[in-house]
This record gives sequence, C-alpha cells and structure tokens, in this order.
Amino acid sequence: MNNEGSFQATESFKPLNKGAACINCRRRKIKCDGVKPMCGQCSRYSTAFSDCEYSEDGPTKSQMLEEQISILQNRIQELERPSRSRSSGSSQISSRHRESSSVSQITPTNATALGPLLSYFYLQQTSGISFNETAINSMPTELPFIVLQALVHNFLHNASCFGFFLDTQAFHDAITSTDGKHLPPVLMNVMYLWGIHLSEDPKITVYEPAFLSHALRSTASSLSGTHPRTILHSIQASVLLAYYFIRNARFLEGKYHISAAVSIALSAGLHHIRGPRDSESARTQAISRALATPQDTREEGERIDAFWAVLAVNNCWASRDGASSNISYGPASALAIHTPWPLDIADYVERPHLLPSQSSETIKKFLEDAPDNATSCAALYAKTSVLYEEATRVSARYRSGGIPLDDPEFSALDRKIDEFTSSLPAIQSKRMLMVHTLARGATILLHNALTTMSVGSRTKTLVSARAVVDILARTDIPNMGIIDPALAPLWTTTCLAFITEMGDRESNTAARLEQLKSCLDRVVAAMENFAPHCRLMAVQLEAVRQAYGEIRSDNE
Repeated sequence: MNNEGSFQATESFKPLNKGAACINCRRRKIKCDGVKPMCGQCSRYSTAFSDCEYSEDGPTKSQMLEEQISILQNRIQELERPSRSRSSGSSQISSRHRESSSVSQITPTNATALGPLLSYFYLQQTSGISFNETAINSMPTELPFIVLQALVHNFLHNASCFGFFLDTQAFHDAITSTDGKHLPPVLMNVMYLWGIHLSEDPKITVYEPAFLSHALRSTASSLSGTHPRTILHSIQASVLLAYYFIRNARFLEGKYHISAAVSIALSAGLHHIRGPRDSESARTQAISRALATPQDTREEGERIDAFWAVLAVNNCWASRDGASSNISYGPASALAIHTPWPLDIADYVERPHLLPSQSSETIKKFLEDAPDNATSCAALYAKTSVLYEEATRVSARYRSGGIPLDDPEFSALDRKIDEFTSSLPAIQSKRMLMVHTLARGATILLHNALTTMSVGSRTKTLVSARAVVDILARTDIPNMGIIDPALAPLWTTTCLAFITEMGDRESNTAARLEQLKSCLDRVVAAMENFAPHCRLMAVQLEAVRQAYGEIRSDNE
C-alpha cells in the first residue's frame, strides 16, 4: 500500500535547544527538526501550517503583524472608552435595526462589539459626520492598511482552495510592499470579504454582510474598469464570489457568479489560447484584442489558468442539481476548447517549452485517450473535473432513460475514469486530496444510477467509497485547515453509498454492517471536523445524519 494522503510524521527528531523550534511547531507542541528555511513538520503540513518562521534571530513577520494588530486594537479601545461612557444612557434599539446597523451604521449602543475594521466609521460618527452611500462604498479603502494586509494574507494562505488562479506571491508582495492604492479594487474587495469570512474573530466577522454588499457592488461594474487586466480581475472576482456563496450553502447565488465567470471567459476567447486562429469568431477576436497580447509566458499562463479555473468550478457545481452545464463539450457540442492544459506557475517561466506551440481540441483529445504530458496539479484537477462533469451528464441521461444500459459511452467513460484514477500521483497537498476524492466521486456518481440494476455497479460504487475512506484514514484531517468546499458533497455522496448498502437487510451480516458503519463513521468524523467553520459542510452533514436516521428506523 502506498502512503498517499499521509501527512503524518514518521522520522525521528534530534532534540533542539529551548526556543530553537519554529513558531508552528512551538504553537502545536510538536517536535521540530530545526531545518531551515522550512522544517520537516512544516514541509509535511505545508497545506495546513502557516509560513515556517524562527524567532531565535528576532521577531518573525507573523509576530510583528500580530503585535501591530494588537497595538491597533488597544488604541481603538482607548478611543472608544469616552464614547461608551457618554452613551451609557442610550436607549436600546430594536433587533431589526441592530442587524441593519452592522451594514449601514455604527451606533454608540453597539460600539462595545466594535473591532478594528470599522473603527474609522465609528470615530467619524462620534465626531458628528453622518454616514452616506459614498462613505459605505469607500469602506475598505478607509480601513487601517495593516488590517487590510492581515485580511488579504489570511485569504491568500488558503486561496488555492477557492479557485484563485492569479499569482499568489505577486499579490502577497504587492499588499505588503505598497499602500494598496494601485491594486485592482474589484479583486481586493472580494479578497477582503474572504479574509473576514475566514477570520474566527467575532469582532471582525460581524462586518461580513457589509463587505459582501460592497464586493457585490464593485463586481457588478467590474468590466468598466481601466486596469489593463480588467477582464482577468473580473473573472477572478466572479470565481471567488461563486466559491463564497457555495461555501455558505447559497447555491443559486453561487451558480449566478459561475455563469458570469464562464460568460466573461468564453467571450474573451480564453478557450482559444494557442488554438487555430480560424477557430475564433469575429466577436471573440474583437474581445480578445481587449486583453492585448501577453507580454510573456507568465502573463499567458495566468490566462490559461483562468480558463481552467472557471471550467473546474463550473464542472463541479453548475450541474449539481441536474441543471444543464454552462459549458458543453460532449459529442453533440459545437464548442471547441483549444487552450492547453495548465502548468505549475513556475513552469510558465522556467519551462515554457512545456506549452505546445499550437493546441487544439484539448478536452476532446483527453476523453479520446490521446497522450499528453499535462501532469501539473492544476492540470490533474482540471482533468478530474472534466471526468466528474461527464459522469454527471451520462448519469443524468441514464436516470431519464435517455440511453440504454449497454451504451458504449458509459463503458468508455467508466474505463477512462479508472485509468486516470490509477495513474494519479500520491497525495502531498490539499489540491491532490481534492483530485483523488473527485475522481472517486466521479465513479460513484456514474454508477449510482445503476446500483439497483447492476451488481457490478453496486460493487464499484462501494469500492470507490471505500477508497475515499482509505484516503481519509491516511490524512491528518485535524491539521488540514481550510479545504475546498467541493469535498462536502463528495463526502456526502460517499456516506450515502454506505448508508444505501446498510439498508439492504437481506444481504448484510452483522459483521458486514459493522464494517460499513465503521467506514461511515470515518467520513462523518471528517465532516464534523470542518462543519463548525463551513456552512456547506454543516448542511451536508445534517443530510447524512438524516439519511442514516431513516435507515436505522427502517431496520428496527
């Protein structure tokens, strides 16, 4: 058995002098090998830990940032004290007005909950300056920049889980080395929203509705911006908002922003990068010129990554409820996707020769087993999402009686998913955990429609569900941190496969039921780990518990 998915330490460590361990290891009270620039534990848990930093040579960047925020919060509290004493006799406001005040107005009666984010507005109000729409719209730019930096850093550390395709390091450098005035407002507003959403400080999260409102306003007019990369920034903002709503179990709004991202990407011709010129429509060519010719392969790489990020979020979510996908590339589709598979970010600069000089029918060739060298993590994620979307489409046709049970399309797709899954590299990151789980989910989804009619499909569904359990068993779930929200429905599908099998009283022995229950418990435990911080996971977990409760009552 390979060790894919295992993030657990196996090496022995030599004892270090007191205080010589890195910050992450000291906080978690685990052994540190002291290797620089990144110790073994941080390297192993790179997806869950913060940057590996040592304090033996002085305060780390994280410590200095935390200290600055602490100083800022203390200063704000000092400024608030006189105002609170003056407002001690203020009357209580209604609950409805209290809810709206977090969005539109900060009053002395709720000033005790005021954190650093909206201190600016509170100080304005206590000075006699009234609030208006312009003030609210300028909210993020008026915040202390050290707080904005913390919010963006909080988001960027987990950006890969939410479809962020731009250069993460470039944004990190820009936000830490400038005053932020030259950064794209539409994108920064969404990143501030995400930073607040991922925060666990109630003084900060209370203002999430206000920042959501602001992000939606700026995104609605994003294409009218003058930034040279307005189109890319608009796509990225739409993708991030889609993930935001999905993570909060607001699927209709999430699908709206997925559709917006798809529309902009296709209109801009991002599906034709390095494709045959005669394949572009006149309209697409005109819009593509608005992007200007990329200055280098790094810039071209961002456009390639943008397209595949849009396609992946569409494939995982757009047709989840049985609706038609925004992007169709099946046998009857007239849409040709020529953009080459994405590379790792560094390879666009260091190994640009990996990009083909001309690319055509990328997805069609993949589904037809044409060989390619696309093995980057981003490419594997995109490919898996294609297989998952294909499984969604074929399974839906089976349920509606649109294709016969012996249809060759089903067999071909089933074989393709099997071959692809068996070729995947070991899990060494959260993204690869998602790839492996999504691939198994594609098999479960494809065969779910046939489990009552085919013993083979029933067996294959269980084998894939157990494979998901094996992945979780070799993964350090408590230390994973933030994860891709798509894991929530995938784990739910896995649980339902076990629950359905447990409901077959005629073929189950007590020992087999215990095995199925053990598998179910493993997945439920993973969901319980993330449910307190992810609304979608909580909703999916409740669905699993309800389904299991129904099976138990039927069996009693």
